[in-house]
Amino acid sequence: MNKINLFVFAAHHSSNNIAAQRFKGLLKYLDPAKYRVFVFTREPASGVPAAAAPLHADAEVFPLAGYCVGSESSTPSSLLTLLAAFIRPLPFMLANGEASANAWFVQALAKADRLCREKLAAGEQCVAIGTYSPIDALIAAASLASRHRIGCLQDFRDGLVFEPLGRPGWLRHALRKLIERRVVAASRLITSVSLPLVDDFRQRYPDKTAEILPNGYDPADFAALGNDSSSEKQAAAIVAKYVPAGAMLIGHFGRIGASDGSASKSLDYFIDVLNDSVEASANKHVMFVGELTPSERASIERATFSVSVLEPVERKLALQLMKRCDKLLLLTGSRASCATGKLFEYLAAGADVVCITGVHNAATAILAETGAGQALLTGEATAGSEALRKALSPSGGRAQRDISAYSKIAQAGMLDNWISRMVLV
Repeated sequence: MNKINLFVFAAHHSSNNIAAQRFKGLLKYLDPAKYRVFVFTREPASGVPAAAAPLHADAEVFPLAGYCVGSESSTPSSLLTLLAAFIRPLPFMLANGEASANAWFVQALAKADRLCREKLAAGEQCVAIGTYSPIDALIAAASLASRHRIGCLQDFRDGLVFEPLGRPGWLRHALRKLIERRVVAASRLITSVSLPLVDDFRQRYPDKTAEILPNGYDPADFAALGNDSSSEKQAAAIVAKYVPAGAMLIGHFGRIGASDGSASKSLDYFIDVLNDSVEASANKHVMFVGELTPSERASIERATFSVSVLEPVERKLALQLMKRCDKLLLLTGSRASCATGKLFEYLAAGADVVCITGVHNAATAILAETGAGQALLTGEATAGSEALRKALSPSGGRAQRDISAYSKIAQAGMLDNWISRMVLV
């Protein structure tokens, strides 16, 4: 049986951040007898170790140099990428030119185009997959799909125009809408992380199929923790150093306002409530692990309870620390579509999740659905010191947990079904 070739444009794949885990975990559970996977990603930054290659038995990863649209790219480089969304042949025409030497998506398309031609000539099926962000990956997938008239899946992990992402301004918002329309036009399937985002795509693009592909956890990552004595010892040493004997450990991992500025208000609320309630904060230690903004560090410095702040740590160590927490803290803001990647690792780690949030959102819906925790709204009178005290109590209202729908194994089955239908069209 001829294989289905997947050309996956995933700029973050070689990094160790949470965005990289979204498709990395899915791809490795696809049937190697059915799929051949080509991943086009960016080279890791200088001095940053590359993440491990995927475990899919028939996968090849191409780490490529070059800039993507964003704060690090020059204006001409960004304009070239955005122009390619409207002039599909442009990146192929510029593949060997000096002007495009620093454009990541041009390098990725040059390799993908050659491989795609080979596989199509051999009578095999091909599908292009783009994973946002950055926008370059979606444009590359649309370009390859349009050139060879193959199936295309565009994955909008964080959406693009549904909520205010990126720099504000009417011109940028209008440009995001135009770019989104162009990359969606080449797709047969749109996926995103939460129902509010998917409903928005369905409303604005009624002729396209849109499905929820939530973030998730990889069971293998947690199964491997017991065999990693090095990170296990590191985690034990950190807990011994920072956490007072007998104290309940409440952990927060990753970014807060750097991902969603409105979530910083939930941090302020959490600090203020614990400061004001001796009973709620008694015998508790809160550990923040990850990237924090200067204002968030200033908020934490106001804490009158036991607290520690650690710089970002290697992912295995972060998971080991999560496993040692009695409670896991999730801080979200005013974004209705929020289903941050850390939530799913929280689910797998096993501790009850306490979510402080500005609104009920996708994350709070998942907590209610799975029975893995509870949410406290910053704007409700009930979300005060008494509610937080109960949420942080040892029992915490633990319910029956069912997180199976968020396993990468289950989600890979969904992806397989979608792709199989796509190549039969």
